[in-house]
Amino acid sequence: MTLGDTPDGLFALDLDISMPPRVAAALRRAGITSTAGLLRLSERELRALRGVGGKTATQLMAVLDGAGMRLAPDAWGAYTCARDSKPASDAGLAGFFLCDTCRNEYSVRAFGGKDPEWVSREDIEGNCGHCNESYRDLRLTQWFLCGVCERVLRSIGRGLASAKYVLETWKAENIEEQTGLRLRETDPPQLRPRGRRTDLDRVSNPDFTLYDQNDVPVAGFELKSGKKAAARGDGVGDPMSRFQLDTTDCDDILTVVDRESFPIYLVHAQIIGRANPPTEIYRGVGLWWADLWSMEDKFLSVDVRPRETRNAAYYKPTMFRPIREFSPFVQEGGIAANQAKLEQYGPPSLYTLKEGGHPA
Repeated sequence: MTLGDTPDGLFALDLDISMPPRVAAALRRAGITSTAGLLRLSERELRALRGVGGKTATQLMAVLDGAGMRLAPDAWGAYTCARDSKPASDAGLAGFFLCDTCRNEYSVRAFGGKDPEWVSREDIEGNCGHCNESYRDLRLTQWFLCGVCERVLRSIGRGLASAKYVLETWKAENIEEQTGLRLRETDPPQLRPRGRRTDLDRVSNPDFTLYDQNDVPVAGFELKSGKKAAARGDGVGDPMSRFQLDTTDCDDILTVVDRESFPIYLVHAQIIGRANPPTEIYRGVGLWWADLWSMEDKFLSVDVRPRETRNAAYYKPTMFRPIREFSPFVQEGGIAANQAKLEQYGPPSLYTLKEGGHPA
């Protein structure tokens, strides 16, 4: 059945879909005379038809959507990122060696219930790419992910390893026995879909909170991890030339300081991936800390992060001190002195933007 007039002045396509006359006329001129012929086209092919402009294509897709119909998938179109739920030009298959628990966590928490594109049948011995634990029944699991989301997901596994390393180091260095302070993880790394945070998620909390013997919170740790050491002589390899921290993370730190009225310390964990073929295991090899006033003193500039659009503040890594110096710092009244400074002067500035809000 071909395009024809309907009594209400709209045109009909196989008498299944009513649409504005201008849209139907454009389809007729392009040789599209049936619903079946239309639905064989992808959006890209529709927009490429002579005489079908962007406005006409948009109107037509709205008509199809109202009728519960869709154009054909584009065989050459961008893949949809499982975490972002949007087509992305750089999306491709990303593979993770996961245990059963973490595979389910990925699907439910990060991908909104989306099943993997593919899961290997073979049981693989090695370390889970998320929880970092050793298993004999890992499976290689694939989803379509854009570059940003793949980097974020892989960084969460590193973040879990770094948080565990902080707790292990706190115990190994006998810091609680030396200072009387208990360390609790209060904001663990979590899987979530991109850009979807609950009101509770949006509340900035320290990654770790330090409690005195009366169970009163007295300070917090903001944890960051990376592959490089913060200083020569500790950790492994050459130290970083400068330390990078998103300006949004700086803002979150100051938000916590304002709300909790106690000092926050920035902690850097050097986490190195080591091959456990075909998997990888994350190992912590160095830990450093810096107070907010050292950050202010060692601030360099604000620049746009490579490959992204977010601003990051850069600092001289000499602001960091090795974790072995934290107990003496506390014993000598360092936290109390920082608390007094906060109460008298307020928190320091962690970065400076140029006029107009541009990177400095």
